[in-house]
Amino acid sequence: MSSNLGILTVCDHNVHQWNTYKSRLRQWYIANDITNTNDAAGTKRRAVLLSALTEGTYKLAADLALPKDLQEIPYEDILTLLDNHFTPKRLGFGERHNFYAATQQPGETHTQWAARLRGLTAHCSFNNVEEALRDRFIMGMAPGLEKEKLYALDITQLTLAKAVEQAETVRCARAGAAAAANPATMPEQLFKIEKSDKSKASAGKVKCAVCGYNNHKSNECRFANYVCKRCNTKGHLRRMCPNKINYVNTGAGDESDDDVYAN
Repeated sequence: MSSNLGILTVCDHNVHQWNTYKSRLRQWYIANDITNTNDAAGTKRRAVLLSALTEGTYKLAADLALPKDLQEIPYEDILTLLDNHFTPKRLGFGERHNFYAATQQPGETHTQWAARLRGLTAHCSFNNVEEALRDRFIMGMAPGLEKEKLYALDITQLTLAKAVEQAETVRCARAGAAAAANPATMPEQLFKIEKSDKSKASAGKVKCAVCGYNNHKSNECRFANYVCKRCNTKGHLRRMCPNKINYVNTGAGDESDDDVYAN
């Protein structure tokens, strides 16, 4: 037995749109070569459809078929039952009201706005869909330079596609100009000077009170028993001496030298 092509998911009317699922079901039939010719009675297509319904959706279909048994109703009749139930009746002016009331939402790009607007025309029965789309696209745009530019164009030469392209061009140009005029918005990391590894290592250590180095603690310093040549006190070197007055320079060395001796 050959395997089926494509993936046919179950249909739950609480989750899926019936019209969308029905379209996918037909594509699955085509992929698996199930046609009116080799399934004239629709028996196989009915079996596939009913087996793909969830328990709740199957019960709903069975209730709609009463007093007939769902399994005995022709495939096309089952589709009609589900179409009549799931597809609401469309009122032309109600659909057009939704179309004309639509506006571009915050964060919605111009291409997204145009695509959403096109979806609203499905049941409007416009004589000239493209003209209606172009007009509503421009009139419903969010206020800004893009809208102002489109208002200044010749309406006789402007299509929806050109309007979307023009709006995107202006948006990109405006964003580029704003970035160039305000370099302060560039990431701070570009201007940050990192400390060297040596500086980072020394920054986290405490200076020894005995010798002044920061690679060990004061109670571990090997000069702890040395006598300071500045104040003659044991416990620190001359460079760390707190007494700045009692030292007399003998000329034996500069301030950076530490001639140390143990007591």
